[in-house]
Amino acid sequence: MTRPDLIDLLRQNYIAYFRLFHGQHGVCVHEDEQAAWIIANGPPGNHILRSNFPSDNVEEGIDALLADIGARTEACRWLCFPGDLPHDLGYRLVSRGLDAGEGDFWMFRPLDELPHRACPDGLRVISVSTGPGLRSWWTASARGFGMSQRAAQLWYDAYRRHALGACTYVRLYSGLVGREVVTSGTLILAGGIAGIYDISTPQAYRGKGFASALVSYILAAARTLGYAYAGLQTANEGTLYRRLGFEVGFREREFFWIADG
Repeated sequence: MTRPDLIDLLRQNYIAYFRLFHGQHGVCVHEDEQAAWIIANGPPGNHILRSNFPSDNVEEGIDALLADIGARTEACRWLCFPGDLPHDLGYRLVSRGLDAGEGDFWMFRPLDELPHRACPDGLRVISVSTGPGLRSWWTASARGFGMSQRAAQLWYDAYRRHALGACTYVRLYSGLVGREVVTSGTLILAGGIAGIYDISTPQAYRGKGFASALVSYILAAARTLGYAYAGLQTANEGTLYRRLGFEVGFREREFFWIADG
């Protein structure tokens, strides 16, 4: 696959991830031919995720979308991708006063060959399939991200609804030492690519290879399920994912809208 193809697939996967939160705690996820967005007014944030305006209606389309967003929130992040239309969307947003910046790195790797990685002593990785397992996953994930459980409630409620059924596109994994969850992550199977999210390791368990072993396990699970590529977004393109064979394919261009006043 070409890099633009992979970016488009992972963006579809990304939208499917956010779709998990729709209707919970006031979160709204919207998709139509011109745009996809999420407004949460809290975690996991306010984001415009896709833009595709007809060439004869670009200015009106942008203004209408910003007006719709402005009726729902006071600030939003607009992500621009290579496949967005018009191709000069960023220029048009800056001309409206939006501030531009750089966002996360999007990284990819094929799943045809996976390197063998030794599992740290005592670690076992399990697929989460029960309520108690979800609660342990959620508690460890919140600790790893430095979030209170109250702030992380949205994830618990979303995964309780979507991740525990037999036929689901979201799968959760916990790495345990004994009964303690020492690392955790999410696999989203959507858009024709395996998306990896929520990789989290509590501070006390970092530097022991637990996260690397967990991601390796998730990659193998995705390949077993028939997926040819995996992708993820990360604020840091550092050594963890590069050691696991990921390469940077794209860095988000972000534009920040804030209501007047």
